[in-house]
Amino acid sequence: ADSRQQTADSRQQTADSRRYYFDFLRVFGAFAVIVIHVASQNWYKTDVHSLEWQAMNFWHGSIVRWAVPIFTMISGALFLSRDIPLKKIYGKYIFRIITALLFWSFAYASAYYIAKREILHSIGNFLTGHYHLWFLSMIVGLYALQPFLKKIANSESLTKYFLVIAFFFTFLFPEIVEIISLFSEKYGKFANGLANRFQLHFVAGYTSYFLLGHLLNNSKISPKAERIIYVLGVIGVIAGLFLSIRASIITNKPNQTFYGNFTVNTLLESVAVFVFFKAKFNWPSKIIRTLSQYSFGAYLVHDAVRLLLSKLGLHSLTFSPVVSIPVISAIVFVISFTISAVLNRVPVLRKYIV
Repeated sequence: ADSRQQTADSRQQTADSRRYYFDFLRVFGAFAVIVIHVASQNWYKTDVHSLEWQAMNFWHGSIVRWAVPIFTMISGALFLSRDIPLKKIYGKYIFRIITALLFWSFAYASAYYIAKREILHSIGNFLTGHYHLWFLSMIVGLYALQPFLKKIANSESLTKYFLVIAFFFTFLFPEIVEIISLFSEKYGKFANGLANRFQLHFVAGYTSYFLLGHLLNNSKISPKAERIIYVLGVIGVIAGLFLSIRASIITNKPNQTFYGNFTVNTLLESVAVFVFFKAKFNWPSKIIRTLSQYSFGAYLVHDAVRLLLSKLGLHSLTFSPVVSIPVISAIVFVISFTISAVLNRVPVLRKYIV
């Protein structure tokens, strides 16, 4: 009886300590990625002065640009919260990501060959991977760095120090350089040269989001600080949209420089989204939990669904982008998660592919 009670208590503690908001973030993050890709389909070839482009830019823009940073922050929050042996990192986690990367790279390359009959391009597509599969390669790199980053994450002060340096040299200075470059190529190159002299590659890349996820997951945020974070997040969204529109008009072509994951505006909105879901969505939901389990597979397959719908004539310009983008994104979302659910019912595929 005591043994059964201890087991029940252990399960209850596990349930109580579960971060339910991760499930919500995965599901909404997957939808945000789909919106970006649906909106971007005709974004590059539409006149930046047209109302259609403005509508597509709204959906394609900073309103959903938090998606990739959020997924990275979730990974950091999970992987930096425990000591994981190198054997397990490579034998379980990295191995699974690589098998999924190889499988889906082959699948997308094969589909390209069937459609285009270009063997060299198909081989190149397999070697480089379909464009959205870059995320898997990046995550493999972060997993490999986990033992080093864990040492930093163990110290809150060291983590904050790392993130402060990253803020200036990964987010702020590069964005300032981009803004200067919009108005003067000469001074832009000069400013870029100054920024690059520091060579602080150690804090560059997605390690900042990886550590930031761990820090925010374990930090208690006061109501006042929470409100400030939300305000900054809204400012980030507005700034990203404004800067992108301005840059596109100046260059007379679509410009997504300020939608990059390493812009201050994207950082601000990503932090705001993470904190919001942590504060408001940290409760259990069977539906969201189930969808969360299918989110990885849905991410992998969603672009095939998007491309197929486009072939059938359903894309962002089929009717007004104001409506078409969210509607088509919802359709892609449902189909992708359905396919993922089916694939997850096959044990081998669930373990290595989705």
